[in-house]
Amino acid sequence: MFFSIASSILMAGVAGYSYLQTSSSPINDTEKIKTIFRNSGWIGANGETMRLHRKSKFKNGTEYVFQLPLGFDRNKIESNKQILEDGLNTRHKYLLFQPSDLLTIKLDKTILRQIKTILTTKKISKKEVVFDFDGMLRIKVYNSPMPPKIEWNESMLLKNFKVIVGYTREGKPIVHDFDKAKHLIIAGATGYGKSVAMKLFVTSLIHQEPINTKLSLIDLKGGSAFHRYKDCKQVEYYARDPKEAEQTLKKIQERMNSSFKKVVDNGYKDVKEAGIKERHFVFIDEAADLADYPQAMEIITDIARRGRSAGYYLVFCTQYPTIEVIPSQTKRNIIARLCYVLDTSIASNVVLDEAGAEDLPDIPGRGIYKNLRSTIVQTPFMIRLMTSCKEVHHD
Repeated sequence: MFFSIASSILMAGVAGYSYLQTSSSPINDTEKIKTIFRNSGWIGANGETMRLHRKSKFKNGTEYVFQLPLGFDRNKIESNKQILEDGLNTRHKYLLFQPSDLLTIKLDKTILRQIKTILTTKKISKKEVVFDFDGMLRIKVYNSPMPPKIEWNESMLLKNFKVIVGYTREGKPIVHDFDKAKHLIIAGATGYGKSVAMKLFVTSLIHQEPINTKLSLIDLKGGSAFHRYKDCKQVEYYARDPKEAEQTLKKIQERMNSSFKKVVDNGYKDVKEAGIKERHFVFIDEAADLADYPQAMEIITDIARRGRSAGYYLVFCTQYPTIEVIPSQTKRNIIARLCYVLDTSIASNVVLDEAGAEDLPDIPGRGIYKNLRSTIVQTPFMIRLMTSCKEVHHD
């Protein structure tokens, strides 16, 4: 009994000591932020400094709200976020102890050796910073990073033509509603989630609306992205090379024109208002391969411009976001974008009209979803994608 009591006291002491070593004081972080502002020259045109308006705690972090000085260029902070993150992490790089470590300790004669191992094993924990501007500068400081992976499950299936593009740091699902946002641009470096996201959306739409979903799948990676879906009854067109894709797009445009005329000539603004339940989704994986096919690019722009009324929704995906690959006329008609990590701020600006994608961490599925406002998300990963159309229920 004595050994048990002593062990409990010792473990409680270790937990308390570690909390004091690793807990973050909002007051200390406030002073750090102010010091970083001064040292980085983040002041107003007349030398005014940031003034803390208020701070408040939330789960896993603290929000600091600052009054911006007159004439302050907020881009100074947005483009140098890493300066603030590095400064806030100077004393919090190593955690000596985590509550979950208690579960690994065995109450036996080796307890002291176990505790020593835990205390001498360095574990990196990095704070992350998120900015927002609404007349004030809002800085959210998170004590730990976003989860690096979220596994998909059937509870993530929604209704109608809505799909989950990802989850925020707080676990809030971010939804793309095709009947509202219509089209979607997806971009990012290879291996970071573009094709997985497209498969996730195709699978979700087939399961959610098996009768009313119609698909055209243009897979310019030789079929690696959409081959498993080509025999699904929802798939009306399937193409694997640029020439075949161009011919497919011509057929899609003809059918879209017929639907557009039917809707508009009857006085409706779109298929939803007309009571038409069917939606036709045009997925293009690696659209850069069509850049040398001007007629194909013109049709894509036409779908982006008029498809919303006819019920033809475009999902345009590329790992090479340039102004040649994503023409300005196409972009202007596609408000929603989902962007994973890119190598330069120039590429990020092509997709999002702002920098940020170049600063995303080296984590597959971590992206920025922009639909008027930008939100960092972690896209769910499907461990087992649909491998057969027979798996779809048509109740």
